[in-house]
Amino acid sequence: MRRLAPVLLSASLFLPAAASGQTLAQQFGDLFTFGDCGEPLCLPVNAGVHGSHYIPGVVQGQNNLLSFLSSSISTSLGNLPVSSATSSEIFSFVNGLPVAEQGSAGPIFGERAQTLGQGRFVLGAAVTGLNFNQIRGVNLNDVELSFVHQNVGSADFGDPAFEQDVIEVSADMELDIMAISMGATYGLTNRIDIGVVVPYVTAKLLGTSSARVLSALSTTPHSFGTPENPSQTANAAADGSASGVGDITGRIKLNILQSSTTGFALLGEVRLPTGDDENFLGSGETVLRALGVFSARRGTFTPHINAGVVVRTGDVNTTGVVVNAGFDQLLSPRATLAIDLLGGLQLGDGIEFPTEAVFDVPAGQTVDLTNIPDATDHILNLSVGGKFTATEDLRFITNVFVPLNSGGLRSSLGWTVGLELDFR
Repeated sequence: MRRLAPVLLSASLFLPAAASGQTLAQQFGDLFTFGDCGEPLCLPVNAGVHGSHYIPGVVQGQNNLLSFLSSSISTSLGNLPVSSATSSEIFSFVNGLPVAEQGSAGPIFGERAQTLGQGRFVLGAAVTGLNFNQIRGVNLNDVELSFVHQNVGSADFGDPAFEQDVIEVSADMELDIMAISMGATYGLTNRIDIGVVVPYVTAKLLGTSSARVLSALSTTPHSFGTPENPSQTANAAADGSASGVGDITGRIKLNILQSSTTGFALLGEVRLPTGDDENFLGSGETVLRALGVFSARRGTFTPHINAGVVVRTGDVNTTGVVVNAGFDQLLSPRATLAIDLLGGLQLGDGIEFPTEAVFDVPAGQTVDLTNIPDATDHILNLSVGGKFTATEDLRFITNVFVPLNSGGLRSSLGWTVGLELDFR
């Protein structure tokens, strides 16, 4: 622990202070706020009537585009990878006692079936950086949204003609996440490990947006600016950051079967909503995972497969399937290569939002509400990294992961650096 403390202290010196004033969720809303009533898309012209007729919650219901974007951020935070906690030694059991054998230093984000052994203790610290810049394959610097008027006239949408006015918004956004995670795993028995991971998260939101009124009339009651100085265009911006404890994870692994060449275990994990979701530091929901863990050993080559379910207590993406597969290979006495495919399969409808609006007048005229496709948010990432043994008890970790598909809110490249310290 004395060797680990200076590293953790040095890392803490670089942590920015928590932001004050507006939350990041409020700053995100500011990107779409061009009026002065405190809600997105509220127009200043005759605010008691026309001002609220474009507010997304009024026009498009609860599943609107802005809710979709915000929910995607929360879901992505709930998917932040948690490093595995595996000893650098592989054990087989002889007469009920663990016997250490030569092997690789273990996976980085996958899990293998072996447990630490009773009384053993592993401490870890890792820094993970993500730059969320894509959503369902669309770059966040090129997001297009269109908002239609509330139907307030006749039963026919589009009558009177000013209901055909559309507010078009182009947004350029970026969300950076850095998570410094402190983890500990303890061998409760030879076959049961318990652990906890506590992340400290820094989130930074940066963005600009521009809006314009596309009118069906030569003269329209809808405009930005002020009643005395109306304008058909408007701009908004957001620039904020926040720091704090993220979602704390607790887990337990039970080794069911272990031989010299194969093993099977059950892994249970709960991620608690301890992070402030209003500042994009946590998901705002409890996330449960239950996995079966199979691993094998062929000399210094140790493949593994993890499969199970993930359950979220929030309103969207409540259930999914987790499938991770990979291997770790000892390259030299001090270097291990670890490669994993990290997959998540969405079940159910997930995050839904309207993709088009249809006018009754003119008959059949449609408006595409966004360039973000209506698609499932399956996740598939490639993780490639290495573990490097400095001393018998200390290992350093480097890792990168890249998306292999376009589901959800994604970072085009993520990275992790860290260390692990064994206590025998």
